[in-house]
Amino acid sequence: MSFSTVTVLSRPAGAMTIAQEKARAADLYSQIHRVGAQVQFLGQKADLAHLKLNQIKNTITNTKAIVAGIQGQVVSDNTQLKADAIFAYVNNGAAASSNPLFSNNATNAGATDVYNQLAEGNIGSVIASLKSNRVELTQERGLLAAEQVQAQVNANAASAALNNANALQASIKQARSQVEGQISSYYNAIAAAAAAASARAVTTATATPPAPGTAPPPSTVGEAAVQAAESYLGPPATWYQWGGASRSGVDCSGLVMLAYQAVGVSLPHYSGGQFDDTVRVPLSDIQPGDLLFYGYNGDEHVAMYVGNGQMIEAPETGYQVHITPIRLGYGFAGIGRVRA
Repeated sequence: MSFSTVTVLSRPAGAMTIAQEKARAADLYSQIHRVGAQVQFLGQKADLAHLKLNQIKNTITNTKAIVAGIQGQVVSDNTQLKADAIFAYVNNGAAASSNPLFSNNATNAGATDVYNQLAEGNIGSVIASLKSNRVELTQERGLLAAEQVQAQVNANAASAALNNANALQASIKQARSQVEGQISSYYNAIAAAAAAASARAVTTATATPPAPGTAPPPSTVGEAAVQAAESYLGPPATWYQWGGASRSGVDCSGLVMLAYQAVGVSLPHYSGGQFDDTVRVPLSDIQPGDLLFYGYNGDEHVAMYVGNGQMIEAPETGYQVHITPIRLGYGFAGIGRVRA
């Protein structure tokens, strides 16, 4: 299995956008899964290669043991033959008539020849068997030695491939961690800029109060939509209901749709559609009434900015409409401003 299709993305020169960083993180995540599958495959391959190497080594050991057993049997046969000859010699005087091996009687020469032939045939067959096994051992050891060398090469190559795969996987994980850290730093910087912009807006508003006897400036469409959305805070607060768009229950896009409907702006009842119907603005320029989207092209969730780093939302089943600090973590898709 080749790693030619797996590459760690190098960091391009110059600054990268959040979208580019997210795409890079997603690609690295995909590579981690692909390399993980290859690591598993190579681990199995390395185990099999080492198993085959051990089997060949065991076969060589067993063959040596068989030949050693044959050699031991030949030694035993030789010893027994010598003992038989000595016994016959020692007892020749008492049993000369019954021992043709040591008889001088010409009439027993035939029996002597038969005995010699049987004795020589017995030890000869054993020696022949030993020679045959030695030849076979030499051949087998030659073949097994060649197989052992190749098996060792295969085992080493499999281990090296597994080590390379593990190193590559670790490298990709490190690169992904760096990218996610960069994304986090982007979001932290954006959040800090938004907080500073909100603080400046509050300072400006409090530093220039309206003149006595004059009415405050009229609310913008966004601020009016915020007031309409906050009416769902109660009491009693409206509960989340999937697909809901009434006081008895709303979902995330239903709350936004009703709030803007109250100020004369029509939006679809779908966060992805609201994402498409709004204009992207930087977080540093966020204003009350702007919408915060989550998921791919805002298709998972939407909330409305109310000011001072807070947003109003209908989050999920089991929760009521509430105000909470804005979330800018992974999954944040951007800000949309309604076309008034």
